[in-house]
Amino acid sequence: MKKNIIKIIVFIILLLIFLYIIAKLLWLPPNNITYFYEEPKNSLDIVCIGSSSIYKHFNTVLAYDLYGYTTGMFTSDAQPFPLVKYSLEEIEKYQNNPLYIIDLATATENFNNIEGEVTRKTTDLMKLSQNRTNAINKMLSYNKQIEKKDYINYYFSFLMYHNKWKDLSKQNILGNKYLYKGYYFVKGTADRVIQDEFVWSENEVELGEENKKVLNELIDYIKSKNLNVLFVLSKRYYDEETNGKLNEVIKIIIENNLKVINFNQIDELNNINFATDYYNKEHLNVYGTTKYTLYFAEYLKENYKLPDHRGDPKYNSWISEYKRFKNDYKNATGNNFEDLINKQ
Repeated sequence: MKKNIIKIIVFIILLLIFLYIIAKLLWLPPNNITYFYEEPKNSLDIVCIGSSSIYKHFNTVLAYDLYGYTTGMFTSDAQPFPLVKYSLEEIEKYQNNPLYIIDLATATENFNNIEGEVTRKTTDLMKLSQNRTNAINKMLSYNKQIEKKDYINYYFSFLMYHNKWKDLSKQNILGNKYLYKGYYFVKGTADRVIQDEFVWSENEVELGEENKKVLNELIDYIKSKNLNVLFVLSKRYYDEETNGKLNEVIKIIIENNLKVINFNQIDELNNINFATDYYNKEHLNVYGTTKYTLYFAEYLKENYKLPDHRGDPKYNSWISEYKRFKNDYKNATGNNFEDLINKQ
């Protein structure tokens, strides 16, 4: 009798795992977290964590072509800042002491207002583990609007997607063709509304207590693990209050002797034009991304000991992805990508 019960329990566990895998394959469009897991173990020199403010701004395949180092993206749209710590723990399982680049774009948001869907864009695609469970627990502790009876949908995501056959698309099966080793290619410009130039303000606004707590817990974790971390704040539009709170975030990071770059204060990037190099107020298009990447890729090469993998056949996938990007750029614009680089 006892053996039969054990067999039933094991069967149920295996069935749940199987359904979880099927859900990931069929109902969850692959994103950068999916592709992160596909990279060979200990093959990434840099791993970026955060929101679209980083994976739509840094052209990883261009950086590889220029300097030969590899950059992965453990990122998703509007990735909640409390998930950064759990992302670090996850990455450590697969990559050996890379340089971590952590995006600060969501560090000041009200964590209690984060929609469940935004959390799921990260946690649904994480591999089953205690760390994934801990990440879900953390985010559910904030969102009081989610009823406890619905918690199970976060731990076993197939329960959320099992009846959505009609929503399947090519992207679910084939992946996003506009992702190239983490970089997301966008051509358009914000031509409907001409954006005003954003000028960074030095004014400080008090950071929320929970934001401070999460930030300090992250900093303590980084120090305890002696991780190599660079915090970044993308060049984009911020409202006055967010601008002020981000100054407080940067201040705390600097006080803890950690490195941070605020790209809104980099003179070399003044050639980025808000009217022509963005496709909305927050995100660069391919023209702005190229300017940003040329600067940042060189900065990383000059300030960190990053290997040059060019010429190593183990990294040929980076060459093929760069070629694919250049072909797609030419098909979309009618121009050669090398010509765009030469204009900068």
